Amino acid sequence: MSRIAVIGAGLAGLTVAAELQAAGHAVTLFEKSRGPGGRCATRRSAAGPFDHGAPGFVPSTAAFAAQVQDWQRAGWVAADPSAGTGQVIGVPSMNALAQQLASGLRTGLDLRVETHVAALEPGAPAGWRLRLLDGRLDAGHFDAVAVAVPAEQAAALLAPDASLAEAMRLTRSEPCWTVMVAWSDPWTAPVAAWVATDHASVLARVHRDDARTGRPALAGSASRWVLHATPQWSADHLDMAPADVIATLTTAWAKALGVRLAPPVHAAAHCWRYAQVPDARAEPCGWNESLRLGACGDAWHAAGDAAGSQPGGVERAWLSGRALARQIALSVSLA
Repeated sequence: MSRIAVIGAGLAGLTVAAELQAAGHAVTLFEKSRGPGGRCATRRSAAGPFDHGAPGFVPSTAAFAAQVQDWQRAGWVAADPSAGTGQVIGVPSMNALAQQLASGLRTGLDLRVETHVAALEPGAPAGWRLRLLDGRLDAGHFDAVAVAVPAEQAAALLAPDASLAEAMRLTRSEPCWTVMVAWSDPWTAPVAAWVATDHASVLARVHRDDARTGRPALAGSASRWVLHATPQWSADHLDMAPADVIATLTTAWAKALGVRLAPPVHAAAHCWRYAQVPDARAEPCGWNESLRLGACGDAWHAAGDAAGSQPGGVERAWLSGRALARQIALSVSLA
């Protein structure tokens, strides 16, 4: 049985792992955070949960639409009428989708959370060893490696292949400051989801979390909102104090609504350094046949399918992960 290392347990990494495991390979999945999910993230709080990462997705390719239908039948995702755009979200949270995918892999899967891979080193007589951030060499010896992390982080891991590393260095991710805010008193807003038309403004999009499909009501928290800043504003204010980010984004939201907002009962901010890729690569994934080293994620698969679709980040991650898994399965024998 061939041994494959997958670095990164976001949607791309989970997809690679699922495809390869189904094909009969032994998969070890490394994730530097406390659990799988990546940008399909949910923040728990005393005021209730907040989907503070990817707000959802709208399938644009036939393959991903079919996958989403399977997830819907399983009860893992649902349409979100509050967005009014055909958007689909994880239920009962965005992170629940990743948790369900990971749960389906756990039989026979070696999932290593809070394990930060810093470099790839040649194994003996062939294959790969993984050097961890603390300097230790992981005990595993792998026949192939799939790197499923943001482009800026992937570039360093892909150093053994100069062309793949350069491709990732040239692929830029945009940051996003996100504010999670809740009020105890009910108040009526004219919308439950809002997207900016002026991309030079502070706010890019807003959604009311407790109005989304499957979201729980919580005593003492009458409404929960997630505010996403624009990429440019986020890039210009990466080092701003979270309290100032909260004040700026909530003020901008009040101005957009034309209301005066009461002090919230809960407010928190999170900066996603690698939130989205504005100019993803057209190739489905990166793969070096001789090295058995590949890369996937939302930095790839921008070309969509023959219908000329333009997949969003969540869809690109899934499409790219599937494409890399199939490349690996063709190249690496089960023996």
